[in-house]
Amino acid sequence: MICNLTKKTVISSRTECAVGLWQRARGMIGRDFDCFDAMVFDHCSSIHTCFMSIPLDVIFVSRDHKILKTVRNLMPWRLFVCCKKAFYVIELPSGTIERTRSACGDIVDLAAVMDAGTEKEFGSALLRRKAESAVRCEKKD
Repeated sequence: MICNLTKKTVISSRTECAVGLWQRARGMIGRDFDCFDAMVFDHCSSIHTCFMSIPLDVIFVSRDHKILKTVRNLMPWRLFVCCKKAFYVIELPSGTIERTRSACGDIVDLAAVMDAGTEKEFGSALLRRKAESAVRCEKKD
């Protein structure tokens, strides 16, 4: 789960982490959001949408979990979209940024993304980060 702590909204309830070389290279190529509603990449500051078939909303997040940049409705076949200071990239179904009112400067909680299987692999910054104070997130549909 990914929550926008600033707006108290749920960005994603079924998150997939791109942890291995194959998952990171494939990303959303040839996929849609049937079984999950977000894909997170760590140590990442740029993406492309070559070979993708669906538009995406993209959120670039700093190491300290602040939203640095949002890109709404990014169409397939964009060669390069980046945010130099980003540490995480979250790919979402088009319309998610508007639905959750996510904006630059908001703080997101990525700690809930972890499960036992991905914690060790994905770890790095998330393992060093303490969970944010308890904030109730409301799902806005």
